[in-house]
Amino acid sequence: MKKILVLFSLLITLSVQAQNADERIGTLMGEGRWFDLAQELNVTPADSVNPLLRKMALAMTYHYFNQSDSACVVLNDLLNNHQEELGGNTLSMAVLLGMNLARTDRYAEAAGLIQNLCDQLKVQGADSTQTEGLFSLAQQYHALANNAPICQPLHRSDTYRIPMKTHNTMHAVADKTNEGHFITMNGRINGLESTLVFDTGAGANTISSRQARDCGLRLLDSTTPLAGIGLQQGKYAIADTLQIGGMTWINVPFLIVDIQTGNAKADSLGTLLPPVIGLPVMLRMKEVQLDFEHQMFIIPAEPSHCPFSASNLLRTDSEGLRFATTDEDRHPLYLHFDTGGYHTTLSPHWYEQHKDEVQATGTPDSLRVAGVGAVQMTRSYLLPHQEFRLGNATAVLDSVIVNTGVDLHSDGLKKEHFLEGEEDGVLGLNLLERFKLVIFNLKEMYLAAIPY
Repeated sequence: MKKILVLFSLLITLSVQAQNADERIGTLMGEGRWFDLAQELNVTPADSVNPLLRKMALAMTYHYFNQSDSACVVLNDLLNNHQEELGGNTLSMAVLLGMNLARTDRYAEAAGLIQNLCDQLKVQGADSTQTEGLFSLAQQYHALANNAPICQPLHRSDTYRIPMKTHNTMHAVADKTNEGHFITMNGRINGLESTLVFDTGAGANTISSRQARDCGLRLLDSTTPLAGIGLQQGKYAIADTLQIGGMTWINVPFLIVDIQTGNAKADSLGTLLPPVIGLPVMLRMKEVQLDFEHQMFIIPAEPSHCPFSASNLLRTDSEGLRFATTDEDRHPLYLHFDTGGYHTTLSPHWYEQHKDEVQATGTPDSLRVAGVGAVQMTRSYLLPHQEFRLGNATAVLDSVIVNTGVDLHSDGLKKEHFLEGEEDGVLGLNLLERFKLVIFNLKEMYLAAIPY
C-alpha cells in the first residue's frame, strides 16, 4: 500500500568539468544511487567538487535520508541564488522543495509553491498530463494546511510499550499456503476501539469507507493515487484523535481505500482488513523497536544513535522505505522494507540479474499476491537456504520466493507498482521474526537487528 506523491525525473543537465569527483557525483545523481552518493559526499573534500553540483547533491541526500529541514535550506539557496545556472533542473528542485516543506509541516507554503508551479506551466502551454500530478499534490497540501496541525502529539515524551498481536485475514486468501500475518496493535480512532495494522510499507495511514464512517472521520476534498500490486484512488479524511497505548495524536490523516483487486473473494475479505498505521504516524514516533521475543512494540523516549558508519535506510519519493544491505557474496542488495508483506521475496529485477543461478538451483513454483488494485499470479522459483543481513546481524530463511514477473496466464510481464525499478525485492516479516529485536529508526534512518 503505497502513496504516490508525485512522479518526476531529475535530469542532470549541468555541464561538469572533467574532474573525477564531479564525474562520480554527477553519475550517482543521474542514476539515482542515493546510498552511494551519500558515501561519496562523506569522503570527498568539498573544495574538490563543483559548488553548484555539490549543493544539488546535498539537497538530494537530505531529501532521501529524511533531513527535510536541511533540504529546505539548500533548496532555497539553489532556487534563490542559482536559478539561472540550474536551467532545466529548476522545476525538479522546486518540486523537491515543496515536498520537503510539507515534510516539515509547512503545508501552506508547500501548497502555494506547487500551485504556483502549476500556474506557470499552464502559462507556458503545458497540457493536463504534465500538470496533473502537481495539481493533485497542491490540492493535498491545501487540504492538510486547512486542518493543521497535522498528526500533532498530545502525549509526553516517554517510553511506551504496546502489546504486539497478529492478524491474517488477507494472507489467508492471497497465499495459497495460508501462511503469513500482519503485526497489529490495539488503539482508538476518534475514541472507537480498533485493531491497527503496523505497516512500514504504507506511505499513508489507510482505512476502509465503512470504518471511516463508523469512526466519524472528516472527509477532505483531496484524492491521491495509491500503488500496491496495482493502482487505486484514495480519498483523504481526518481523524480528530488517534490513540495507541498512552500515546495520542490529533488531526491524523487517513486515506479511505476499499481494496479492489478484481478477485471477488479477496475483495470480500479485504473489507475485514483493519485500519493501517503507516509512515505518517511512524515518523512521529521516530523509532520503533519490534521486540519479537516479548511480542511488544517499544517506542523509546529518545531515539537510539545509529550504530553504523552510514544510514542503511532511505525514504523514497513514493513514501516507501528502501533498505540497503548485501547478499552472501557481499554484493549490494536493495529491499523494500514492508511489514505489511509477510514473505521476503526477490523481485523480477533481481531475477534478471541471477537467472542462470535461479534456474539451476531453484524449484519452479507460482506466486499469488493480493493487494491494492489487483490479484497477481506470476511464475516464480523457491530458492533454498538464503542468508540475509540486517545491519551487523544475519539470519537464514529456509526458502525464498523469486518472482520472475511473468504472468501465469498470458506469459507477459506484470509490473509491481509498489517496487521501484532498482529494488531487488521485499524485506518481509518472515525475515524480521528470525531476530529477537529489530530497531527501526526514522530519525537517523537505519534498520538494525539483534539475534536470539
